Amino acid sequence: MIVAGADVWKGKWVVVILNDGHFSRGFVAATFAEVVENLDEVSIIGVDIPIGLPTGADRRASDTEARAFVGSRRNSVFFTPSAELLDCATAVEANQLARRLNIPGISAQTFALKKQILAVQPFAERDERIYEVHPEVSFREACGEELLWSKSSWNGQMIRRSILAERGIDLPQVLPELGGADPSDILDASIVAWSASRIKKNLAERFPADGSRLTSIWR
Repeated sequence: MIVAGADVWKGKWVVVILNDGHFSRGFVAATFAEVVENLDEVSIIGVDIPIGLPTGADRRASDTEARAFVGSRRNSVFFTPSAELLDCATAVEANQLARRLNIPGISAQTFALKKQILAVQPFAERDERIYEVHPEVSFREACGEELLWSKSSWNGQMIRRSILAERGIDLPQVLPELGGADPSDILDASIVAWSASRIKKNLAERFPADGSRLTSIWR
């Protein structure tokens, strides 16, 4: 069973592949198209990016439920911006539109993901292997309790690495193809791949419980 997890890092994609639940390989891709092109042998692709945009002032049920599940680190699960806001050229224009429409605005950090969000959507619609997975939700699922430390902190990274190791995902000390990436993004891609393996085994749960492949956050 070969599955993959993909996480955005500095406008690129960090990808981790698991074979029968163990680390197999990883790579960095410039585009999501390149990610998919390099995963022909993979049965499930988990991605840390929203799939399915709300409209107007609507909030996705998946985001609301996932934030509640994560608990004290709920802010790591951002609300997916509306399609109207991502149709704007800049974050400034998007927030001007939000004020006119009286809907929630968008942060510069979230708007910076516009390219990746819009790139993944068409692939997800036609490739049934692609599922939305949020790393903090998956780490919370994997450890059974709230994580108190940020993934950017030393404690946070060591805890997350331990969680992965306890589930058979031992990351090598040296990763030639991934070594330049941020450690937290490698950890995120790895836990996303763990959830991808649960999806393949029909063990994964989702928010909302009655959601479809394209409307849920899977864990």
